[in-house]
Amino acid sequence: MSSPSSPGNRPFLVSAAQQGRPSPSQVRERLYQISLGAIRNQEFDSVPVSRITGESGVAKGTFFNYFPTKEHLLARVLDEMMDRAFQGEEGGPAGTDAIAAALDGLTGELADDPPLARAIIPRMAILPPPPRTMDADTDGSQPPPSGSERLRRWIRDRLAESLRISVPLEEADDQTLSVLLLATFEITLREWLATTHGEPPFPRRLLHGRIAYLLSSAGFPRPPQPT
Repeated sequence: MSSPSSPGNRPFLVSAAQQGRPSPSQVRERLYQISLGAIRNQEFDSVPVSRITGESGVAKGTFFNYFPTKEHLLARVLDEMMDRAFQGEEGGPAGTDAIAAALDGLTGELADDPPLARAIIPRMAILPPPPRTMDADTDGSQPPPSGSERLRRWIRDRLAESLRISVPLEEADDQTLSVLLLATFEITLREWLATTHGEPPFPRRLLHGRIAYLLSSAGFPRPPQPT
């Protein structure tokens, strides 16, 4: 007969997954999805973390293990919107045409989701970098840029691959022009939010006209109108 301490009588140890416990990535995703639902049904500032964690079935402190602040939720939303807006880059428009297409795609993402637009647009310039995954937190890599900084760098890189076709009205290097284009984009978003509270339609032709004016003034060809 085996003793109580023998292998035959020891409880079988199972993994957290086998016990039905969610993995860290599953907890993160559940918190994120429940947060989006809450923000879409209630003004961002009025959504308490306790509501999010209560619906997620985790302790309140768990939220801050994955999202240091509520603004980090919006940072992830914006980061994912940019991912989708930039997806068409390969095999699609390049250079200044890509800038117009991506900014049009990003405004379309926001216009299609007014509650998130109302939360993101007033904070776009000050949102923190998106939260990293558990793996990224431990791999020693540099933190990702904030949404505005990522977008500005992307615009600058597209300008660098473009050729001027005329003498600019005013000399502006790619760094300066990328800042001006990003500021124009954010100002147009804020104007739309102030006049319509984020409800469609978004004035795409107005945004395109402003972008085209800046690009043509800097000597670049005017990008085609959004379809």
